[in-house]
Amino acid sequence: MPRTWQGSGIVTFLSDYGLQDSYVAQVKGVILYHARQAIIVDITHLIPPQDIVEGAFQLLTAWRAFPSGTIHLAIVDPGVGTARRAVLLVADEHAFVLPDNGLATFILAEASSIAAWELDRPQFFRHPVSATFHGRDLFAPIAAALLTGTPPQDLGSPLDPTTLIRLPIPSVHIGADYVSGPVVSIDRFGNCRTLIRLEQLPGAPQRLLVRCNNLMIRGLSRTFADVPPGQPLALLGSHGGLELAVRDGNAAAQWGIVRGSLVEVHVLAE
Repeated sequence: MPRTWQGSGIVTFLSDYGLQDSYVAQVKGVILYHARQAIIVDITHLIPPQDIVEGAFQLLTAWRAFPSGTIHLAIVDPGVGTARRAVLLVADEHAFVLPDNGLATFILAEASSIAAWELDRPQFFRHPVSATFHGRDLFAPIAAALLTGTPPQDLGSPLDPTTLIRLPIPSVHIGADYVSGPVVSIDRFGNCRTLIRLEQLPGAPQRLLVRCNNLMIRGLSRTFADVPPGQPLALLGSHGGLELAVRDGNAAAQWGIVRGSLVEVHVLAE
């Protein structure tokens, strides 16, 4: 059990709701109805519809940029209205309000302390609860309750964190002289991002060969400007993992890379 919850007054909000409809505004309205001084920060609402993997990755990239006590409201919920659980997690002094469908996968993998509760206490919900809009009627009121001082343990029944759903994402594989892992996300620039970290690389950056499909890159760059325009490069991206890119171009489109494409890193022969 983490220490007593101390909120920062900040709520981040991530969803696949898009920007065309009023869904985002309705969720924010419910939070502000109960907590007028809430600071609501949008992570993104342009997650592709029902894309839990992308939602989980974007949550991973953002949450540690915020102070302890931040509440992270994440809603990519193709199972809304079904028996899937609604949950609250407190991980490393951050709270996560989300469906138990894998959105918390990367948080569960890297947090050092985790407590979890199933959100099963209707007195905290907005009524009537729409079977198709739990973001507004269930998750937003819970975020507001946390903001206004309700302790996490009052909002639901305790859960064993090991029972929470994790996405079946292939792990990074480390061999004697190589490391491999899949592309987990492609950003709007066509940069292809993996979870391979600096400490997992099998050699010095200048002595590595990075391969993905027909793309082969010798050595790691520090920044995009290290190569001429139109040339591919590999570098450690801002999310902390290995990234494949094309300067002033689109690596995914140019090299036929998709999410799940395997990236291999080998040590160059002397």
